[in-house]
Amino acid sequence: MCAAYPSPSPACGRRWREAPDEGRDARPVGAAWMAGTSPAMTKEDLEAPHQFIYLCFGRSPSVQRELRYSIETLLAEIGGDSSRITVFTDRPQDLADRPERLVDIAAELGEMTWGSTYMFRAKPAVLARALRLHERACVMMDTDSFIRPGFEKAVAAALASGAAMNSFVRGDPYPFFGPFETELPHLGAYAFDPGKSLMLNSGLIAARFEHAALIEDAVILLDRLWNGGLMRHDVEQFAVAEAFRIAGVPVGLIHREFEHYCPRWSKRYMRRRLRRHRPSEAAERTGARPSVPFCKTRVRLFKGRSLLRLGLRSLTRRPLRKRKAGL
Repeated sequence: MCAAYPSPSPACGRRWREAPDEGRDARPVGAAWMAGTSPAMTKEDLEAPHQFIYLCFGRSPSVQRELRYSIETLLAEIGGDSSRITVFTDRPQDLADRPERLVDIAAELGEMTWGSTYMFRAKPAVLARALRLHERACVMMDTDSFIRPGFEKAVAAALASGAAMNSFVRGDPYPFFGPFETELPHLGAYAFDPGKSLMLNSGLIAARFEHAALIEDAVILLDRLWNGGLMRHDVEQFAVAEAFRIAGVPVGLIHREFEHYCPRWSKRYMRRRLRRHRPSEAAERTGARPSVPFCKTRVRLFKGRSLLRLGLRSLTRRPLRKRKAGL
């Protein structure tokens, strides 16, 4: 399912600058985006298959298992075409057995994350780089995800009309913040507006090539919001959603065909199951539909059993602690 949230009025597009900063893309922006297609793009550009992007960093084997399972389910959706998948990673040696394209970001990761101060900042930074690299629409997905049938069609429909993100989170996301204003290189004057601002989940971000400058502005907006006192773990997805909103780009929400198991107990459940997941050679090569059972009921049962075990363990250890204290 691809649902769209209401886009702002066309007046938002008037804030765009027609003359970008030196060193940035000289392609006209603003009104062209409001019309839905850039003058510099041809029909062939719009029909070119989009590229799927992952960001995988760190030594955690759990993250790498998540990545491999997500790719496995994606390949089944796109006919096993691994050339349409790019993985940005700081440890390409850990994924050397993969046929997908690998981009080594070990040298840039520190700058992208402010020396590991805010790791999520790397997401829009990598997406902006991917758009420039591939010069086509890109769909960035978190590793803690898997793909259900119909995903490719939902993404194509969203990109045909604008962009896409994972799901709606909340309106007026930071009622305690503001006022805040700044000037962005391409978006121009920006003012934080609690009445119009929305929080959208960034487990999936789909953007067309013409949106590259917009995503770059989202990174700058993120930086300035953080420096302005909005030091929140989800400010990166807010900055991306704000950039789309101010630009007047319609954003489709893709959540039924794309499962983003980011809640704590959903992630714990999936990580436990993925430890035992052993895909076949054919599945690794051409993909396979989701084989790990996942639903809210299973996650709730897993949580209940886990908490019960922890409670019983605590009760059995309590007498031992009392005996040790008596000695």
